Amino acid sequence: MPTNKFLLIKALGRSIWKDVDHVICQIYAAELTGRTPVVYWGMESMYSTSIDTNAFEVFFEPVSEYTVDDVIRPEFTYYPPVWKYENVMAEDTDRLKMEGRDLKSMMESDANVVVSDVYYPLRALLPWSTSAHWSYGMTPCQIYRRLFKKYLKPKPEIKREIKKFINTHPDFRDERPIIGVHVREDAIVTEVAQLYDLNEYYKPHVWDFISRFNIRHVFLITDSNKIFRQYKKLYGKNDMMIYPESKKIKFAERIPTCLLDYPNKRHKGVEMQKDTIEIIKDTYLAAQCDFFIGNGYSSLSNTVMRLKDWPETNIKLLY
Repeated sequence: MPTNKFLLIKALGRSIWKDVDHVICQIYAAELTGRTPVVYWGMESMYSTSIDTNAFEVFFEPVSEYTVDDVIRPEFTYYPPVWKYENVMAEDTDRLKMEGRDLKSMMESDANVVVSDVYYPLRALLPWSTSAHWSYGMTPCQIYRRLFKKYLKPKPEIKREIKKFINTHPDFRDERPIIGVHVREDAIVTEVAQLYDLNEYYKPHVWDFISRFNIRHVFLITDSNKIFRQYKKLYGKNDMMIYPESKKIKFAERIPTCLLDYPNKRHKGVEMQKDTIEIIKDTYLAAQCDFFIGNGYSSLSNTVMRLKDWPETNIKLLY
């Protein structure tokens, strides 16, 4: 059906699941305001390879039948006012000044195209949910799970990688129950002052799940060789531990252009794409486990929580 009201969702230039969180929240905003969402990750994305490539669609299917070509039209009006037909594909290097980007103005704009390149949490959008919308009265977690199920569809090649892992790891496929465990190394965390203590806090919780639910295998996701060795020592006997073969690298977020006094060196999008496909695969595999323990400050762990309707007894995020 033809439309002239769009929400163009740009990348934040952060890790894959942080940018996906932004996408999901803005899709929710689009639903609440009657707009059609269009996701376009251009050169502001960590995963872009060229100016005319939509990096989002390297990993996921489009979220609507419309493309960025439907959004860029000379007769359209744009909001915030910084945007117009001639520059909407570019990055606003001053976006963190938040000019024209207060949530109320963006939600109530009458422009043909609202452009979203700053993050607002899903909880901030709840005041716009009315009794006519399916999300009315639901918790943020319930809303997330429904939006993930409806809109986030990995590309066929990623689905094949997931299926390949399951088919080549009979322990994962046939021997249940399995607990997924996601542990981060402190080198990639800045917002948690006591991450080391948090990682130590995993051990009694993992053991509690193992003893209470007769866990057969531990599926470990980590970017730390040290943590891998610790868990292999604890759970490596009798092939109890399952570990994806992909090599985890520490993620260095892109410095926003607006915070630099000199041109930003381009990241290597092609190299990051393969690593990110592995991260997506591991995240979906963790969601196929029977139980899960993760880091409550991690976008990956939160994504696992949102990918399916977990029984409360089967998942725990540590803080």
